[in-house]
Amino acid sequence: MMFKRPTDRLRGEAITLWRLERTEDELRCFVVGPPRGYWLGIERGTDLIFSENYDDLEPALNRAESLKSPLVVAGWAEIDPDTAPRKSAQSPHKRGPSA
Repeated sequence: MMFKRPTDRLRGEAITLWRLERTEDELRCFVVGPPRGYWLGIERGTDLIFSENYDDLEPALNRAESLKSPLVVAGWAEIDPDTAPRKSAQSPHKRGPSA
């Protein structure tokens, strides 16, 4: 029996890494997986405000954490991405950018 690699669950689907909120505002950080590397993005509402590409998952995850830390220090509150409903409309960023 073949085992799936851990990154197979990321393929072509945006996975939320963290969500932060403050009064009347919300940020969502997500990653989209292979086949062309990893796309890290941050949305503010439905607007894409940050986007970077990585060859490997680990640097993308490290970058996501390094972006979150100063926001939390600045007063943004972390919300559980699995339990809290989104304030804004469904994200238009279902898949990574076309190459």
